Amino acid sequence: MHNVRLKRHLKDEKKIGFWSWAKNPFTDTRELYGLRVLMAVMNNWDLKDINNSVYQTRGEPVEDRYVVSDLGASFGPTGLNWRLKGKPAAYCDSKWIKAISPEFVDFNVPSELPMNFFLDVPELVRRTSLLWLGHHIPRKDARWMGDLLARLSPQQIRDAFRA
Repeated sequence: MHNVRLKRHLKDEKKIGFWSWAKNPFTDTRELYGLRVLMAVMNNWDLKDINNSVYQTRGEPVEDRYVVSDLGASFGPTGLNWRLKGKPAAYCDSKWIKAISPEFVDFNVPSELPMNFFLDVPELVRRTSLLWLGHHIPRKDARWMGDLLARLSPQQIRDAFRA
């Protein structure tokens, strides 16, 4: 199928809002750093807050679930390129690790903006304000997420690309 949009509809949950990368209950936790690593590994360059949802479960106990709800700009190049989004060849050519120090890892996701974004100042400011998401991730947390991802089977990875 082409040009399809999928939307989450679960009977036991209702959407109650959005969550922010900068302000959320998980700031400075291994899990949030791990999620940032996962977004880099998937080359999800569309990390705007509006793509993050909070769902509340019905029943007991009530639970809030924080979800990255739009992964449509994943498995493509590290930069903003709608023509190559979701293209495995572009993903394979990506250089998503920018720098490694003894303490931290910096990723190229989200990446620096192409020149044409300088014409759209509001979008430039919004996108530039998200560049920190791929930077200054503690190596121990990156390794933790890497260990979790290493458990995926080749079939599960193929399924992720096919999805």
